[in-house]
Amino acid sequence: MEFFQWHWWAGLGIILIIAEIFVPGFFLACLAIGCAGASAVAGLGLGSTAQLIAFSVLSLISFFTLRPILMKRMWKDTGVRTNVDALVGQRGRVTQTFDPGLRLGRVAVGGDDWRAETTTDQPLREGDLVEVVSVESNTLIVRPIAP
Repeated sequence: MEFFQWHWWAGLGIILIIAEIFVPGFFLACLAIGCAGASAVAGLGLGSTAQLIAFSVLSLISFFTLRPILMKRMWKDTGVRTNVDALVGQRGRVTQTFDPGLRLGRVAVGGDDWRAETTTDQPLREGDLVEVVSVESNTLIVRPIAP
């Protein structure tokens, strides 16, 4: 059985598509598209230079056009917050009165006791309700909630 140049390009393209399954980012898929184009050019009987140009051009075009579209569709932000980011918007109760000068105190949120800083100068006393606005390092930034 005689192998033609387009066989090599097609085989390389298939190998790259299979490898893409194990490598995230759609980079190998873009190269596989270039291989498909080079295989088509080789099938038309054009020379190695034309094949390399087709491979390069199609790979670059797919990398800069198709890959961003695929990345947006496949790597969507699910909106599910995890770890400390999940605390934003949660309500808690003050467990240690906030120091008026430093605006620091302690807050219980979801059964855990956290160091907290208030966003206002309003005094927060033990038992007051607060809402977590953000998280900075290991400190919750909270604002008071009217009971």
